[in-house]
Amino acid sequence: LFSKFVVTKAVYDNTSTTAARFLLYDVFMIYGVPSEIITDNGRHFTSSLYKSLLKLADCCPAKTTPYNPQANGQCERHNATLVPNLVALSNHSRSRWDENLLPTTFNYNATQHASTSYTPFELMFARAPRFIADLASDLIIPTDVQHNHDTMKQFIEHVKIAARHNTLKHQHIAKQRYDRNRDSSSNKFSSKFIGPYIIINKLTDKTYMVQHTTTDHRAQVTVQDLRSIN
Repeated sequence: LFSKFVVTKAVYDNTSTTAARFLLYDVFMIYGVPSEIITDNGRHFTSSLYKSLLKLADCCPAKTTPYNPQANGQCERHNATLVPNLVALSNHSRSRWDENLLPTTFNYNATQHASTSYTPFELMFARAPRFIADLASDLIIPTDVQHNHDTMKQFIEHVKIAARHNTLKHQHIAKQRYDRNRDSSSNKFSSKFIGPYIIINKLTDKTYMVQHTTTDHRAQVTVQDLRSIN
């Protein structure tokens, strides 16, 4: 989430086996095991095979609330950026889009992100990406490994602080823009809340399980769906 770095792969299907193999061979064995993975409630993410892999890897699964794409907004924004670029690059041969997936992904990871002011590649690997045009002019020079390691640690800490500051600044600007354009007036056609419900379980900081006070109906909701009646 911090780096905005994207990993993609063209697959034949979206079965649980395919999802598990992608996670194991294209994520865990290359970048290491994350502490948590956020997914929707697709069957390939709720299968026993997928759950067993995460349990074996000691990786905590987190599920978004159904019909609430904002809960995994960063993934939605990645798709909104990558898909149009992939379509444009594959314009002359739509059936061969898979051949353009990696170049499109690399281009995204090597492009400066508005909210962090760094490229995802820089935040992920603590260095700028090298391009094919750069290779001809590069010279192989012996380096001090320990010095490079210390320098990289300092760079990563500096970048984390700067990226966090830029992200908060970007979020503040976006909120101001939203507040200016929001129509806070209500009318008879405005959506109404239903209830009353009581909270029976806190799933995450922003997700709750609620139950109707006069029926057995239960639902998983987010904090923006709740209003106090007291």
